[in-house]
Amino acid sequence: MPSELSLTRGIVASEVFTRDGSLPLQLVTLENGRGTRVTLCDLGASLYSIHTRDRYGHSDNILLTYADPQHWLENHWYLGVTAGRVANRIGDARFTLGNETYLLPVNDGKNHLHGGPQGLHTKRWQVVQSESSARFQSVTFRCVSEDGEGGYPGNLDIELTYCLDEDDALTLEYRALTDADTPVVLTNHCYWNLAGADGILEHELEIHANQLLRLDEQLIPTGELFNVAGTPVDFRKRKKIGRDIDWWPGGYDNFWVVDETAEKTLKPIASLVHPASGRSVRVVSSEAGVQFYSGNFLDGSRNRDSGSPIHKYAGLCLETHGFPDAPNHQNFPSVILKKGEEYRQTTIYQFSAE
Repeated sequence: MPSELSLTRGIVASEVFTRDGSLPLQLVTLENGRGTRVTLCDLGASLYSIHTRDRYGHSDNILLTYADPQHWLENHWYLGVTAGRVANRIGDARFTLGNETYLLPVNDGKNHLHGGPQGLHTKRWQVVQSESSARFQSVTFRCVSEDGEGGYPGNLDIELTYCLDEDDALTLEYRALTDADTPVVLTNHCYWNLAGADGILEHELEIHANQLLRLDEQLIPTGELFNVAGTPVDFRKRKKIGRDIDWWPGGYDNFWVVDETAEKTLKPIASLVHPASGRSVRVVSSEAGVQFYSGNFLDGSRNRDSGSPIHKYAGLCLETHGFPDAPNHQNFPSVILKKGEEYRQTTIYQFSAE
């Protein structure tokens, strides 16, 4: 990490150099007594890798991680990044706030995705705090998105704390302040593969949601919700991901509504299990729902750290956040952060192996 930063004893810092000679990636690793290791990256305050043990005691990286550090600089698949200022899509790359319409960079068809090409995933976040005790290790990243950056109003000051505890839970706590009203939707875009290899079609998923947002052909919400009961998107009971994946052309990329009121209380969101290894991750969050993306656009043009190509369905995302495209739908819970108020978001990943 930068020379002026003194990390708490027990938390490991390292550097990874890229082929183009640009500023190296700064990594920080948290580790607990169970052998779980979480490596974080300053670029995008990213989840770089997570190593956990399977039921036999073998440790694997359960995230997709690029083999070539150069690809982290490009990262058009958003591996592990903090997505924002507004994660997910904004239809027609515009929204109206008050009496003003804001035009955003277009980077997904005619729409705006994950904060645009200069989103939070492209920023070098600074480590501002670290802690280590017998119960946990934590690191806090900070960045400031300036007024007008990415087309958004207001200066946005963001902190993100990663905390790994001895119960094998990884907690992400987001906080943000603004000096002008502005939409804020933050999430992490890591790709899970609990097998540590191959794909995710044999994984089993449960989502604690009765409703799904209806989408148009560009994956923009229409404003309607529908009941998942008896449909291929019904994950209320755990099922194999590959069973109904052809329901939507290309795979899943949809938002499941867990709490229509969007009340900021911790609630079970989803559980992902890989039966062969025994690994599982349970997701708990303060957010309204989860975008389950099955890695449909991964095309094999990049390799993961194991050396194998990152192909379609090599990993999946469980992105916890508020309703997508909310600024353009009055019937959706608001995602506007007002001046003088604080944005808070908490997501917990609970690891286990049985």
